[in-house]
Amino acid sequence: MISTYITIALRHLSKRKLFSFINIAGLAIGITFSLLITVYIWEEKQVNRDLRNLPQQYFMQSAWKADNMYMPLITPAMLAKGLHDQYPSLVADYYRTFPCSANASYKDRHFRVGLQPGDTTVVSNFGLTMLYGDPAHAFRDNNSVVITEATALKFFGKTNALDEVLTIDTRQDGKKDYTVTGVLKDETRENSVTTINGFKNDIFMPMQSVDYFLGKDADKDWNNVSMASYIQLKPGVTPAQLDGPIRKLVAMNCNQQLKDNMSIQLVGLDSFYLDTNNGLVRKMIYILAIIAGFVLLMAVINYVNISVGTSTYRLKEIGLRKVFGGRRQQLIAQFLAESIVLTGISAFLSIAFYELLRPVLGQILNKTLPHVWSFSGMMVLFYLLLVLAVGLVAGIYPAFVLTANNLLKVLKGKISVGKGELVFRKASLILQFSIAILVFVCTLYISRQINYFFNRDLGYNKEQLLVISSVPRQWDSTGLKRLELLRDEMMQKAGVVSATISYEVPDGMNGGSVPILPEGAANDAPVNVERLVTDGNYANTFGLKMTAGRFFTDHDSPLDVVLNETAVKALHLKQGVGQEIRIPGNDTRLTVRGIVKDFHFFNMGQKIAPMIFFAQQVNPAYRFLSIKLQTADIRKSIAGIESAFKFRYNDSPFDYFFMDEKFQAMYFSETRLKKAADVATGLNFVIILLGAAGVVAFSLTRRAKEVGVRKVLGANTRSIIFLFLKEYTTVIIIANLVAWPLAYFLASKWLDGYAYRTSMSLVPFIVAGGITFSLTYILIALQSFRTANANPTGLLRHE
Repeated sequence: MISTYITIALRHLSKRKLFSFINIAGLAIGITFSLLITVYIWEEKQVNRDLRNLPQQYFMQSAWKADNMYMPLITPAMLAKGLHDQYPSLVADYYRTFPCSANASYKDRHFRVGLQPGDTTVVSNFGLTMLYGDPAHAFRDNNSVVITEATALKFFGKTNALDEVLTIDTRQDGKKDYTVTGVLKDETRENSVTTINGFKNDIFMPMQSVDYFLGKDADKDWNNVSMASYIQLKPGVTPAQLDGPIRKLVAMNCNQQLKDNMSIQLVGLDSFYLDTNNGLVRKMIYILAIIAGFVLLMAVINYVNISVGTSTYRLKEIGLRKVFGGRRQQLIAQFLAESIVLTGISAFLSIAFYELLRPVLGQILNKTLPHVWSFSGMMVLFYLLLVLAVGLVAGIYPAFVLTANNLLKVLKGKISVGKGELVFRKASLILQFSIAILVFVCTLYISRQINYFFNRDLGYNKEQLLVISSVPRQWDSTGLKRLELLRDEMMQKAGVVSATISYEVPDGMNGGSVPILPEGAANDAPVNVERLVTDGNYANTFGLKMTAGRFFTDHDSPLDVVLNETAVKALHLKQGVGQEIRIPGNDTRLTVRGIVKDFHFFNMGQKIAPMIFFAQQVNPAYRFLSIKLQTADIRKSIAGIESAFKFRYNDSPFDYFFMDEKFQAMYFSETRLKKAADVATGLNFVIILLGAAGVVAFSLTRRAKEVGVRKVLGANTRSIIFLFLKEYTTVIIIANLVAWPLAYFLASKWLDGYAYRTSMSLVPFIVAGGITFSLTYILIALQSFRTANANPTGLLRHE
């Protein structure tokens, strides 16, 4: 019986090639896009799944009363260790780290690498896979390191790098040699231990090395809030059971500022990746899942409309089968079998399309999507269930509608179309167009917001601004003086306008905030101000505008500072320039030398924060050498800069980026969402136009005699084309009326997540509606032109 159903289904598909092609193409597009998005979501949800004892692993996250006090990913350095040592019945293990970067060398190979100095429990606690070395004792001593497989190949040209020696440039103690005692297997999936806040680390070091990067005994300081901390709970222990111990340890050991402003939260590593950064990844998953569902739903609606619309071709077949004793259940099974067969063909094509589009969508979403043949059993099962569900959902309505008609009418070749069925057909078309317009309008608003980011006055000039990120970080007066010599040498080169040394560039990553008080204010009401450490050339190099006073120079008093406009308002300073401010608990007075116009240091999702610039004489910490260029030959300028850099630092890599590229990277998530939405919008319109082409083709065939009569009675080509256009006009108008309010609500809700946003406007709605009308009208006009222009004699003979 099943083989008969399949044979009849294949025969029917081959007989109506155009409609079969439209249905197969639409479903193949819908299934392919849904499969791509499903695989992406699956891969995102698999982050951290390879970690040992995952249900018991937690990340310690801080929450602060003021938004700009500290990053939420760091907690007091001693807290995790204190919980483990004093509450062994609750905490099984812990890991703390201070992720950073440094220059590393082996012979003539020099690279900037991500470092993770921290507790030696990193390998054993999380079950990281080692290619070489002892997982139980990964670190031999304080001068040993564990590196990744890729790092071993990069430095040593081989994976077995045990007992090789790497030289690492430290901030506090110059160059130090480390022996490789372990090599980690490269990860097939990302995890939140070796990749922290989006930065992947290559070299893991013992906790003793924190002294060289953060300061002496920094890991033993309860008031040092600079380290990321993880704890593993005992089986059966819940995070709520640690609330009391955490509060007790903080109250006993931390300073008053931390006690008053900090609270600690435990976030499970099984959900940490999805929920960090305000749930950015989870939001992206939900949005893409909804879009994929829309695309698939539109393909299914196409199938239903075309199946019901072309059903008159099969009415006599249905009637004869009923006459010869065929039960309705058998006829329903036949139609469902046809739907599943057609969906199966579409699914087979979707596998090929998936492999073709996998690299493209993977690049858009910044995720490596696996090949079909490497799918897990769960993914294969999901795919099969998806195909079966699509086949049943697409076929169930046509099956019940077509088999419910009166036998006599069926034998006469007439189908009973009730009011409810007409309403359903119109409603499904309206739903299709509404979804397409909704996605299109939202995509246009995403584009508008991204354009707003890139066209808004940032308050600084990011063009032709080259930033060297691999300067050796010797944070003392000698190291700073050496870098100043290079800076001054750079400024003598042709095409170089200015150069500056700083700890920060406007990429949203600064050295934290500092509490500031205006003169005469009480110590208990400080304003947290974002701290930037720079030399005297920073304003000139980045094109910052001064609203009062001037930027300090390298020859001014090291106690001179510069504030931004927001800081002046937050501190309630009347004149600003010349006034004194101070840090609570410190009698030293700082003098405001100048006020800089507000500029966007952070992502535009955040309001411009109060900022203070300190001179590097106070704190000789630096990370970047930024060079402002004004030249038509960028390559020649870069070559000259590299030559000068290598002359001063011949044992360091020359790594650089341009500030406009860094700015674009700050909005990677929005750009990624826009590209995915662009793809979905295009697919939606392809499916809609395929469906419209099918329905119009059927309508032209069915109404050929009517067209012939109209032409005989004097109707011209234009009026006949308009006859078919009129059917879709009402549908599209209603679809716009349905989609516009919903699109307005969703776009406005999404834009509310940004402190600085584009305005709501009618333009995206008009553009979306206009393009939808235009594409549909062009398609229908082209299809109906031939029939409308045909000889009426042939049309009247058609039936």
